[in-house]
Formats: sequence, C-alpha cells, structure tokens
Amino acid sequence: MEDAWLLLALGAVLLYGVSQVGQKLALNDIPASVVVFLSILITTPIGIVCLAPYLISGDFFEYDAGALLFGILAATFGQLGYYLYVEAAQRGPISVVGSITAAYPIMVVAFAILVLSERPGGIQLLGALLVTASMIALSYIHGGTSARTHLSGRYFMLCIASLLLYGLWAIFTKLALDEIPSLLFLGLYTFVVPPTVYAYNKYKGVRLRHSVSSWSVPFMIAIIASEVGNIGFFLDVYAVAQGPASIVFPLIASYPVVVVVLAYGFLKERLTKIETILIGAVVLGIILVATV
Repeated sequence: MEDAWLLLALGAVLLYGVSQVGQKLALNDIPASVVVFLSILITTPIGIVCLAPYLISGDFFEYDAGALLFGILAATFGQLGYYLYVEAAQRGPISVVGSITAAYPIMVVAFAILVLSERPGGIQLLGALLVTASMIALSYIHGGTSARTHLSGRYFMLCIASLLLYGLWAIFTKLALDEIPSLLFLGLYTFVVPPTVYAYNKYKGVRLRHSVSSWSVPFMIAIIASEVGNIGFFLDVYAVAQGPASIVFPLIASYPVVVVVLAYGFLKERLTKIETILIGAVVLGIILVATV
C-alpha cells in the first residue's frame, strides 16, 4: 500500500498519546527513575529480538558502518531526550511538556527540505506546519498561569533540551533508515538503552535497587504505558522509513492532542475554548497532510 506510512503515523499518534497519559498517572506516585529503568526491562529485550536475526545471519556486518553509526546516534539522542522528557513530566502538566517537546519537527522540516532535498506538496507542507504551530500555541495556552509559572528555570531547560534532542533523533533516524532496515534500526537500541540508563542513574545518584519499584497499581500502569509506547515507536519508525520526513514527523508530533483530550477526561486538566480551536486546527492539519 503506497500510503501505508500515513496509517502507521496516525497509529503512532494514538498510542503515543495514550502512553504519555499513562506515564503521567504513574509519575504522580513513583519516581522518574523507575519509569526510566523500564527501558531496560521492556525496550532492551525487544531490541535483542529485532537484532538477533541480523547477528545470527551475519548480515549486520554487511551494512555500511556510517549508517549503523547514524542509527546509534539517533537511538542515543532519542533515549536522552526521553529521559529529560520524563523528568520534565514529573514536574509539570503533561499536556504542556508533551506539547513543547512535540515542536521538534521544526528542525526536521528545515533539514529535510534543505539537506535531503524533499519537495512535499504545498498543501501537505501547509498541513504539517499548521500541526506544529498549533501544538506550540497549545503548549503555551494549556495550563494557564500554571504553565507560565513552570516555564522557567530548570523546568524550562529540561523541556528545551528534550526538544533539541528529539530533533536530532529525528534527523539521524531518517538518515539511518535511508540505509538500513527498520527492524535493524530498532535492534540498535540494544546497544544504547543499558548504558544510557546507567549514565542517567549515575547522574541522578540513584542506585539500581532504588530503580525497581514494588508491585503497585502505579507501577503496573507505568509498565503498560511503556509497552504501549514501544508499540507506537514501532509504527513511528516504519512510517518514517516509508514516508517523507518533512511530513511524517510533524504528523506524528500531533500526539499531544490525544494527551490533552485524555488529560481532560482522566487527569481533570481543563480544556478552554481556545484550546478546542487549536485542537481543531491540528485535526485540519492532519487532513491536509492526508491529501497524498
């Protein structure tokens, strides 16, 4: 199916939104270090399964070293961005954090057009930019005074650093997926997740035994949210591999709409008239992007 990337991207949007709301619920009761440690418990085994066929067959060593390096860098930037996102999410409204970090496609669109020579249709590009602009506006408006209070000092720096790292992740992901299969790219996370989690715990001064939570409802929610997020990531990677980066990344970045709607329903965060209009603008942008 020629436009399968569109369905994959929309699936990733839904799963990412559900995952982030679940994580926020869990982070109300368990520390960020526990959620980060789940990367080893859940992401690493999945990565090993994805990588194993290429190591067993020897095909892994046939791919260009530069492409594999791009994949490793992408995974590293992505994991570090995710860790900073989790830290920020524990400190402020999930709808605000998610919306700010979702602005990273601005970097990707510029890179795709200037470096990758992508030439998306005018209507599609307008839709992608509408999605991104609406999400940036939503990030400022949602949460009202609370949002503006939190957007200062360390909280603000965590959000911006996460945004930049996600942008680098997206750029290097596209470069890697132009040269290696999606499944192999996912397998490369095996080499990245354990050392980055170790570095995170070292920086935070968290011992391993403190990263493992006792069984509780919040911990189970965190596990489920992580699993849902990983499925969304699979769809994300396959969508990027098949579609234009200047369109796919802004589309996937619209997942905060799902977060805001679910936060309104389950986290008791308020939804104003202006926010409703902005959500409608995102939906309109998605419709324009879908004119492929």
